[in-house]
Amino acid sequence: MLQAQTKYKPTLSKLRFILVFVLSLLYAGAQTKQSVFSFKPVIGFNACQIHGDNASGYHKFGGNGGIMINSRLNKKTSIDLGFIFTQKGARKNQNVEKGDYSFFRVNLNYIELPLLLNYKVNPIYFITLGPSMGYLINYQEDTEKGNWNGVYPFNTFEYGVNFGLGRSLKANWLLEVRSNNSIMPIRNYGLAATGIFYPNAIARFFNKGLYNNVLSLYIIYQINPKPKSEPVEK
Repeated sequence: MLQAQTKYKPTLSKLRFILVFVLSLLYAGAQTKQSVFSFKPVIGFNACQIHGDNASGYHKFGGNGGIMINSRLNKKTSIDLGFIFTQKGARKNQNVEKGDYSFFRVNLNYIELPLLLNYKVNPIYFITLGPSMGYLINYQEDTEKGNWNGVYPFNTFEYGVNFGLGRSLKANWLLEVRSNNSIMPIRNYGLAATGIFYPNAIARFFNKGLYNNVLSLYIIYQINPKPKSEPVEK
């Protein structure tokens, strides 16, 4: 069971600020005359698990989709700023043959904003690396004992790190496989668990609660706006 002790305090101030920032970049990209910005609608799916839930394996599947704004820095590097709807969580099924009747399903729906450095290794392959922040829209948690929504709430914001490898396909199509991992707990452990001392510094850092681990496949279409032409003087 995914138990913890935390308080759920929704706040939209940070999300509103980032939304305004994203919309400003969209407007700037549409108005630029040098085509520095491009737009990348994305869609795909996730294979998910939660570190710290006493189960292992990417058994929970979900979808993702949204838009990335690409700002070109030079011929090889650019920055991607995304506005993505993504489904995360975990799943453990019953194993009746082994006498295991326990199960749980956790569905977490986020609006995620990744900020990624995009580097072209060659004309075909590229890598992405950078942080992301997610806002939890809603969630559903069920076990063999019933619905557990609100009993041990998940944190409103998720902070993660991303690493991806992609390649160019035909025309403006791109394909990317990306790993997304929480660096701060999505649900904090209770006082009894946080009092345990781990001799390893990495273990101490990543044993404060539950963390999302997600493998994503993105299908991307890159749109390069045409620069505005200068008005012709009569």
